[in-house]
Amino acid sequence: MINIERYLKGVKIIFSFLLLGTQIIFSQTNQNYKSFKGEVVSDSLNLSGIHIINKTSGAKSITNEKGLFSIGVKKNDTIIISSIQIKSHVIVVNPKVFSQDLIKVYIEPFVNQLDNVEVKPHNLSGNMLDDMLDSGIKNPINFDDVGIPGFKGERQEKIVSKKSLILSTLLLPLGATIDIEAIYKHLSGYYKTLKKKRALDKQYFAAVGIIEFYGLVFFMNNFNLEEDEVYEFVLGALENSNIEKDFRTSDHSLVLQSFEKFNKSIIDEKN
Repeated sequence: MINIERYLKGVKIIFSFLLLGTQIIFSQTNQNYKSFKGEVVSDSLNLSGIHIINKTSGAKSITNEKGLFSIGVKKNDTIIISSIQIKSHVIVVNPKVFSQDLIKVYIEPFVNQLDNVEVKPHNLSGNMLDDMLDSGIKNPINFDDVGIPGFKGERQEKIVSKKSLILSTLLLPLGATIDIEAIYKHLSGYYKTLKKKRALDKQYFAAVGIIEFYGLVFFMNNFNLEEDEVYEFVLGALENSNIEKDFRTSDHSLVLQSFEKFNKSIIDEKN
């Protein structure tokens, strides 16, 4: 006859060893993981927009205007630095490279030599302004064309708060008009829907940024996920933890701990 008490005790011991093994493995992954920072260097090339790809995990990043980049790596990952204007550069993150705070990568231009090039005048007058006006191109001049920094993205609609709307109405000078459109958007629920949409958009971009930083393979291997399950997993973790805040401050230890806790909560619910 089976001794139930001894059986349950044995199961408890086995489960404890399995849980300890999982924690040790994840702890090792955590210790071997870091935000890998680098700088591409060149005297003649544009340093922004160069692709940084972790071939091992699938993580992706690009350089900023100063050639700086950051990407999630583990020891022995392979990093590829690539762009159409440079020769591809490969970095193996061995222990020596992994231990460095910042690594500099000197890039070389990629020259694609053509056999013969025939240049035709195309009725150009030599006056640049006149030639531009006669070209038929209708794209407006932007900030970059004249060397002035400026916002080139899509401007979001301004949401007028209820407080400012009430104050502006109470303090409205005689003869001035009331912002009927803002009042209607509050009463109709338009602003409420717009705020909700922007919150969802923010969550979407945060989730995509985190997936690109750590890589699809990282989530699939560590949390036993299929490729099409990774986004929902990351989004769910964002909604139930401080991952987004910790990710912005590059506290990857806390980020990975939060993912582990969220994954454990899913497993507990299934059981």
